[in-house]
Amino acid sequence: MQWKEPAYAKINLTLDILGKLPNGYHSLATVMQSVSLYDTVCLCREEGMMGIRVDCGGGAPSGPDNIVWKAARAFFDYCGIENQGVAFQIEKQIPSQAGMGGGSSDGAAALRLLNRAFQTKLSVQVLRELGARVGADVPFCVTGGTMKAEGFGEILTPAPAMPPCTVLLCKPPIGVSTPQAFRASDSAPAVPPKTPAMLSALESGSLEQVAYCLNNRFEDILRLPEITEITRRMKAGGALGACMTGSGSVVFGLFCEENAAQKAGERLQELGQVFLAHPVPAQAVE
Repeated sequence: MQWKEPAYAKINLTLDILGKLPNGYHSLATVMQSVSLYDTVCLCREEGMMGIRVDCGGGAPSGPDNIVWKAARAFFDYCGIENQGVAFQIEKQIPSQAGMGGGSSDGAAALRLLNRAFQTKLSVQVLRELGARVGADVPFCVTGGTMKAEGFGEILTPAPAMPPCTVLLCKPPIGVSTPQAFRASDSAPAVPPKTPAMLSALESGSLEQVAYCLNNRFEDILRLPEITEITRRMKAGGALGACMTGSGSVVFGLFCEENAAQKAGERLQELGQVFLAHPVPAQAVE
């Protein structure tokens, strides 16, 4: 039998770095939002199949280093399931080293698929706890939607829904190493967190206020010229606001009108891959 799930990308409307935790992770405060760019994760079970197999192409790891493999291992260990013959196939659309949680979203989709295929009826909270074992953004990606995340990403609080808009995404050729970005943050001066202002903006329901409050501490610290130029062009093309997501390197801009976003995207194609997306609400878990 085969099951299929979309694995939606995420953007960070804000990202505050509050300090370093004893376990080596960093304490964050961020507002994350699912968007309609997605990978497709398929799960297959056949008679006589043994072990965990992952096929995602593009040179990505297929064994224990793959986050989908890790998620499946955590699921089987928690449930005490010994007959764990499963094969995953991942059709990638979310760019890598982008700050959009592509791997984390795939891992979360794998947990939802396993929960359905093995009829384990695990709660959202349990799936998030399993996700936290394999990746910082996986707990959010279990349902997605609009959420405030704290700790290293495992403490989640629903936030007011993001106003309808078009999200223009541009991925320059450069990638950003997340560990390298965090190391750079360790020597940066502390600044007041911006996440509370974003939560107030979402509560107001004003897209203009949300765009005004966009902020990413990594963008301030790394100061990559490619990011600066894409941000400048998005705003010149009509974006109400633009910001880097995660540790980069995707920049997103918020537009009232899809037509304006499309035109701005056409002018950005010389700088990188361009995608149009929209905010996505939280997914149900079966």
